[in-house]
Amino acid sequence: MERNRRATSTLSPILYLFNIPSSTLSRKLQKVLSEVIVEPLPEQRRPGPRAIPYGIPENEWQIVLATVAKHESYRTIAKDYQVSRETIRRLVQAAKQAS
Repeated sequence: MERNRRATSTLSPILYLFNIPSSTLSRKLQKVLSEVIVEPLPEQRRPGPRAIPYGIPENEWQIVLATVAKHESYRTIAKDYQVSRETIRRLVQAAKQAS
């Protein structure tokens, strides 16, 4: 059984003119490439916010725990402190484990 083989010739008949360093097209290409301004890549592709507000301040933890003890909903407390409901839940869980 004979295998299909791709054609070894290039699709462009003038491609070889770019490969010869002394050719006119090659020199023009090198001139254009030397004029292209290459900007450095940023260090981080998806930079996050500059100052991340980390949750609830430590001095207010007891106030939050007291509010939870009054059966206030986690969502309401979270909205007051502009954090997620999960943050409140984790604070309560950490307080239970500490005691």
